Amino acid sequence: MILLIVIFAAVLYFAEKYSLEHVLDKVTFETAADRGVVEPEEAFTWPMTIRNGKRMMVPYLRLREDIPEGLLFADGSGPVGETRFSWMTSTLYLGRRQKVCLSREVMLPKRGRYFFHGASVEAGDFLGIRSVTESYPELQDVVVKPRRAESSELSTLLGGYLGDHSVRKSLMEDPIDTITFRDYTGKEPLRSISWIQSARHNRLLVKQYDHTAEFSCTVLLNVDCQSSQERDARLEQCFSIVRSVCEELEKRKISCDFRTNGSIAGAMGDWNHIGDGLGAAHLETILEGLGRMTYSFRESAGTFLEREIRGVQRGKSIILVSPEDDDAVRAAAERLENVSQRKVLLLCPAIVSGQEDTAEDNFAGRR
Repeated sequence: MILLIVIFAAVLYFAEKYSLEHVLDKVTFETAADRGVVEPEEAFTWPMTIRNGKRMMVPYLRLREDIPEGLLFADGSGPVGETRFSWMTSTLYLGRRQKVCLSREVMLPKRGRYFFHGASVEAGDFLGIRSVTESYPELQDVVVKPRRAESSELSTLLGGYLGDHSVRKSLMEDPIDTITFRDYTGKEPLRSISWIQSARHNRLLVKQYDHTAEFSCTVLLNVDCQSSQERDARLEQCFSIVRSVCEELEKRKISCDFRTNGSIAGAMGDWNHIGDGLGAAHLETILEGLGRMTYSFRESAGTFLEREIRGVQRGKSIILVSPEDDDAVRAAAERLENVSQRKVLLLCPAIVSGQEDTAEDNFAGRR
């Protein structure tokens, strides 16, 4: 009898040891949002798949998924995970060779860049006495675009500023006047590629149009804010203003390029300068960059605007968005207008909200 007890205890010991050492063998974890760029409060799918690829069951499995702070369930039931911490816990039982798939509909309410970092998995042994933990790191970011600027004052300003373009463009018989060619950067529409010139020079070249003939805009975004009062809120308003401006230009089929002195998190390439373009892909590139914007800047407003003044093209229209409407910014706007020989539209949160000036006062040359 004692021998049987000893044998039984030995079997339990080795079963316990084996299960503890191999409980997470062939257990895999995968998670990834179905989209990388979303609108604020737009529902997207956050799936989770965990597989047990071995013949031995996993009697106890506890997942702790690292999630972005502020993640909400799309059905409005509240925040995902624990309110004080940015993780979500789940407890599962996995049979042998079982796969469990969970699909969660979630949303993010604010503009920005958010990370899903994967999960840590805790699994129990055969007897449920001890457990082991393993990490399944993943790194995926989800970018939330800025909201549109809902402002009647902004609509009035843009309508007045862009109205002249529509009238003058309709009077022109042939608005396309190619004056030179430049290298293709990948951001221009395919229709702008000159295949004859590309074949001749053995590299992709795009047509460079005369801006006195083809109406186009440069959108400048300055994020250097000297005032610390409501700084973050002002910058958020600037991002929203730029979005509304670029969408209006796209709606009117006006080509634009975009430049900023802001710092962009996780952007590939030189996002601070997006060349002339038109179309959904061009617009989405700008909007994704606005979603990735931080509250810091790469260079001061003075350095940024001085460089733009030196490089501005004659006949190119300019819309300048800035968190502050101070004398230095207005002076730079006036100099931009003198060089380009076109009106410069200056937009800042105070102007767009109707707290400063009227639409008539926001062109640099009308002061």
